[in-house]
Order: sequence, then C-alpha cells, then structure tokens
Amino acid sequence: MRRRAFVAALALGSVGCLGRPGPGTGGPTDDGTDAERTSPTRTVEPAEQEAPQSDPEAESPDETYRLGDGPPSGAEAHELVVYRDGPVRPVTVEVSAPAADIDISPTPQLEPGAYLLFELTERVDYEVAVHVKGGTWYGFDIAASYVDCNDSRTTVRVPDSEPVGYGTFTTSMACSVGTASEPTADGGD
Repeated sequence: MRRRAFVAALALGSVGCLGRPGPGTGGPTDDGTDAERTSPTRTVEPAEQEAPQSDPEAESPDETYRLGDGPPSGAEAHELVVYRDGPVRPVTVEVSAPAADIDISPTPQLEPGAYLLFELTERVDYEVAVHVKGGTWYGFDIAASYVDCNDSRTTVRVPDSEPVGYGTFTTSMACSVGTASEPTADGGD
C-alpha cells in the first residue's frame, strides 16, 4: 500500500516539474505571442524488487553524486548504484528527498555495464525514479533506516526492454547511531 502511495505522489509531484515550458511546449514564440501550454504527465510503474543484483561490470562509476550533508555520527552513507544492462541509451535517474530538500535528475548516456553512484547521506526517506529514453518510468523508495552503521547498497539494473529491477544488500548488524547514552537494563546495581 505504501508503494502505491509513493508512486502516485511521485507522479503527481513530477507534473509541476514536467509542466515547465520547453521547446515547442509553450512560452513566447518567435512572433512574441504565447503558444498554448501543454502539461505532459507521466506514469511511474513500480520497479521490480529482486534479490540483490550483482555489481556492474565497470570498475568505477561514470559519475558519483553525494546527496546531503551527512551522514550522522556513527553512520555510513547508503549507496545507490544504477547500471545499464543493454545497449547505449540515455538513462534518467531522479533521486529526491523532500524532507532534506534533495532533488537531482541526471540523464547521462550509459554504455553497457557502466553505472552511476549516488551516496545517500541524510537519514530521510528517498524516492527514486528511473527512465530509459523512449521507455517506461519505474520507481521505488529507499527508507531512511538504511543510513546507519551498516554497509548497504541498492543496485538498480536498467535493461533495454524488461522492467527496471532493484535489490538491496545490507550487513544488518545492530547499530547505535546517535550520541544519547541509555541506561543499561541489567537489572542490578
């Protein structure tokens, strides 16, 4: 149910961004008149959650994006790896976290096996949407709880014709992120 709400919110939230005039979509024309504005909308399908994906073939990312000013003391950034599993095509990756005023949307050409690395450093919920030019938008969210003491990574495979798939790996050890000390519950003095 939460995923459906995320997908609907992502689609509705993106309409304002996509509704800006661009070439041929409205705004002043050469003769000084205003062309009719159009508001393109898009549908974001849920990405397929799978077992954690293997690492991409490339040894290093084409681009690295560090998002936020964190991580908090004792925490590790969560890595988001987006790799191309198909022929060379432009891939758009939108990563946003409204609670931290984070919003990025690069569209690089990715060779087969090439990848982008996003370091998510703030302990907030992230929304991710991925699109291959001419294809469907796919989305999913990453919980704030992944920015903790564990090494964690979400790997996204972007194929040519299949749905986008993603999987998350974490070391899952107990974390004590924060500085507040808590009394021990050993039952005695």
